[in-house]
Amino acid sequence: MTAGSACGWAAGVLGVVCLALQFDSISCHFPMFGTVNQSVTFPVSSSAPFTEIMWTKNRDKVLEWEAGSSVRVFPPFVGRVHLDTTSGSLTIFNLTYSDEADYKLDSLSSGDILFTLKVIDPLPSPTLNCTLAAEDITVNCRIPESYNFIQHLNYSWNCFPALCKNGSNMSEVVIKRNNDLSQEIRCTVNSPLSKQTSLLVLATCVPAENSRSRFAIIPAVVIPLVAGVIFLAVQKRFSAMWQRNRENRPQLTGASR
Repeated sequence: MTAGSACGWAAGVLGVVCLALQFDSISCHFPMFGTVNQSVTFPVSSSAPFTEIMWTKNRDKVLEWEAGSSVRVFPPFVGRVHLDTTSGSLTIFNLTYSDEADYKLDSLSSGDILFTLKVIDPLPSPTLNCTLAAEDITVNCRIPESYNFIQHLNYSWNCFPALCKNGSNMSEVVIKRNNDLSQEIRCTVNSPLSKQTSLLVLATCVPAENSRSRFAIIPAVVIPLVAGVIFLAVQKRFSAMWQRNRENRPQLTGASR
């Protein structure tokens, strides 16, 4: 079950309980969440059929309907809403931040039901980064601070319990440097409507200087070795040339002297 459907299911269950309580004149108030450019449905449940419905936003009319007539929609919701005249549920499409408000269903069939809508940004993928301190590696799971619902996010980690220990908050874990760093670690961030997961290979947390120092040994050894081989080859070639020139030099005899 996805987070969004879970929220809708929970609201629906609460709605049934709330409607039962309304016979005792107890009002109902539900928090709801929607994502920018997506849709949201305010779920309603009633045992009696609807003969008239009115939805309002902060006391301004969204739409109204009476049995035997068509639904009348008011700006700025024209073309952006759908009313289920059987259940009384209202759906808003293409959500914007300006849609945040209190929405109330007025109907004799169900009584008054109030929904408070919070519109949030689409959840971005988290960024994982790590820092070293002594023998510990601290891995942080970050969502940009510009995200408008960051204070209500939940974090979970996927790694071996023996490998990861909780840090100062749920968005970080601490790993001993002497562990198997070839493994990967995953962070999942949950909002009321969705979740995002990112992973990190722990080996990338090892300082790059260590790798560079190991590779620096190779040219330090190979270059002098190659230079020595070249020097010996050149020396051998010049020795052979000198020997041939000596053998080809004319020999002086006693008569010629």
